[in-house]
Amino acid sequence: MEDLDGKIAVVTGSGGPHGIGRATAKLLAEQGCTVVLSDVDTAALEATVGDLAALGLKVAGVPADVASLSSVQNLADTVFSTYGRVDIAFLNAGISGGGSLFDDKIDDWHKVIDVNFYGILHGIKSFVPRMVAQGTPGHVLGTSSGAGAVGVMYQTPAYSASKAAVCTLLEALYGQLRDMNAQIKAHVVLPPLTRTNLAGDPQLMGFVQQGLEAGGATAVLAEPQDVAVTVLEAIRSGNFWAHHDHEADKRLSEGRFAADIDWQDEIIRARATAIIDRSAPDPYLWGMKSG
Repeated sequence: MEDLDGKIAVVTGSGGPHGIGRATAKLLAEQGCTVVLSDVDTAALEATVGDLAALGLKVAGVPADVASLSSVQNLADTVFSTYGRVDIAFLNAGISGGGSLFDDKIDDWHKVIDVNFYGILHGIKSFVPRMVAQGTPGHVLGTSSGAGAVGVMYQTPAYSASKAAVCTLLEALYGQLRDMNAQIKAHVVLPPLTRTNLAGDPQLMGFVQQGLEAGGATAVLAEPQDVAVTVLEAIRSGNFWAHHDHEADKRLSEGRFAADIDWQDEIIRARATAIIDRSAPDPYLWGMKSG
């Protein structure tokens, strides 16, 4: 799908002022899409829609809690009844969360998985069957993380587990859409460490970067706009993995993420070797070392 003019796009988790969702919604609207933004924070959503509309972009806002299937179904009903179709569904909403393994508290686990995993499952169930029935080309994208596909951020097990599940979910969707000969393409978005409000204040992501580097990880801090470009690139190319290689990095980012790409390639190979050799997962565990 190269020409996006006149397409209808939905982006969840797009109300925040510093997020990947907002940046992607803005970029898609600049390419000619009519974009429906959605977020559980209605005040933030209204503010973001107002900001983008003031730029002359075609946007609308529909609040939704992605952890609730009925709420996402209502979002889909509203969009389809208003515009008649959906061409792009970017299921992006997500939250952070550690999740302790050594106590009996489980609420944090449910909260993270309800948003990060079930939020995307709810989006697939609410949008994709209707998009397939349209009989027109389309795209459904879900946001994962390097912590869910490349290695494991073992100090935040709830977050990492939810993002790993997103990869498997989208891989299953890809296979089922392929077997149906559907015109809808599935994609997994793998953002690098990005200056968003995932840790609360976007400025804190710089400290997260420092902590990861101290723990041996290579972490190049991206801006939300960088990830938005990656999403657009995946839509236009049809690639399942919305993730830059060296060619795309040079072309789109002047090679700024070269070290990050090399490190992640190394981790992926280490993970494969560990599985083949039946060795421990030390080579692909990454996080902030303490002490």
